[in-house]
Amino acid sequence: MTLNIEDVDELKAPEPQRPRTPQAEAPSKPFWRRPWILPLFAITAFWLYMQIEPVAGVPEDQLQIPPHENFPAYYPLLITHMSFGTVTVLTVCLQLWPWLRINHPKWHRVSGRLYIVGAVVAAISGLIIVWWAPIPGQLGGAAMLLFWLGITTAAYVTVRRGNYVLHRRFMLYSFAVPANNFLAFFTYLAIDKFHIQIDFAYFLEYARWVPWVLNLMLIQAWLYHTEKRPVTGPSAVRSRR
Repeated sequence: MTLNIEDVDELKAPEPQRPRTPQAEAPSKPFWRRPWILPLFAITAFWLYMQIEPVAGVPEDQLQIPPHENFPAYYPLLITHMSFGTVTVLTVCLQLWPWLRINHPKWHRVSGRLYIVGAVVAAISGLIIVWWAPIPGQLGGAAMLLFWLGITTAAYVTVRRGNYVLHRRFMLYSFAVPANNFLAFFTYLAIDKFHIQIDFAYFLEYARWVPWVLNLMLIQAWLYHTEKRPVTGPSAVRSRR
């Protein structure tokens, strides 16, 4: 019995595959090389101050909140929605900070978990009370909250599966919802400052649709612009050290 060359090649043991090492991110840039970080924190701080200062220390019966005699849980759910929504606004700033993600991945994960919990609780409580909100903007508010709940859950699932590309995309989409408050609020300030006459019902429809949809469009444009950048998880960061 003879063996030809083809038979000998088949008997050779396959070469072991080299394990793939994750591609490390580029070293973090100083904050002045990322000009959007300081404005983001400044806008967030100003927005929080303008939201908290008018109601700080004011009793519940003096707040300008429409009564809901048939739904006594409205006020507690509203406070829950606002409190956990504030958590998301604060933690999303940390989530978007590349320096924190690269140099302190543990704090990035902690802030990410706080954001996801805050978003889920704020979205669910918001979906309950939205039906007692004014009719104008009610559908837009429900659509925004459902989108927020779904996309944030998807962001959590993808990061647990190690798919950091989709996780980054879904988290940026999720950011569009809390950032909705900034654009709606500053639009209201501009209307009040320049005494623009507008039906309040139209403003409510605008505030529940335009800001978060516009944010999604801007985020998608940013994703197209940065699609060639490597996206890695905490293991890649640790491999550099």
